[in-house]
Amino acid sequence: MIVRSVDEYQSLGRTVELADGRATSTRLITARDGIGFSLAFVTLEAGLTFDLWYKHHWETNVILGGAVLLSDLERGNSWDLDRDSVYIVGPTDRHRLKAHTPIEVLSVFCPAVNGDENHDADGSYPPTGPIPPRCESMAVRTGCDAAVTAVDGVGVVVTRIEVGGQGEFPAQQAASAYYFPAGSGTAEDELGLQNEVRDRSVVLVEPEEAIRFHMASPTPVVAFWAAQ
Repeated sequence: MIVRSVDEYQSLGRTVELADGRATSTRLITARDGIGFSLAFVTLEAGLTFDLWYKHHWETNVILGGAVLLSDLERGNSWDLDRDSVYIVGPTDRHRLKAHTPIEVLSVFCPAVNGDENHDADGSYPPTGPIPPRCESMAVRTGCDAAVTAVDGVGVVVTRIEVGGQGEFPAQQAASAYYFPAGSGTAEDELGLQNEVRDRSVVLVEPEEAIRFHMASPTPVVAFWAAQ
């Protein structure tokens, strides 16, 4: 079990500026962690228009706050997204983000990125490994139960849960990560070792490792598993 926080990683210089400083990406999990995906806490300024095209990756995005227009530049579709929306984009999906308000997003890449990347002229990152097998184009899901499953074929499973008081998660074959947008408490491993969990923290859990959370009050969590 490893606990990291956005504040800690920002203070350590693990934040990459994008779009001439109008967007930031704090890389919390990278390829070096070896869990099958990378995770970043991303912010966009209000009014920013950002053209992107991830030719070598699938990206899964969970919007934590704000309002943004997502446009599919290949097929002409667009969606107004806000908190609780989830969208996935991949190699055939040139797309545009237009932030109506300041935005906070969790961005997951498969294959995992190294953590120091910035966008090229097309809005892409360099290749970092085999691309997950999804054949369909980009997809958007909205509502508090929006999720990504193994069937989506993007290399990661994403769901929202609530941990009330104490929550126990048994050991699994795949590595996992739990992001806490808010709340406070502790994470406890199988040996009884505890680490503090606070606002904007992520807990990395190794395969075959059980984890128990003790939270001061019911707390929303975004959970990620490497797809098998």
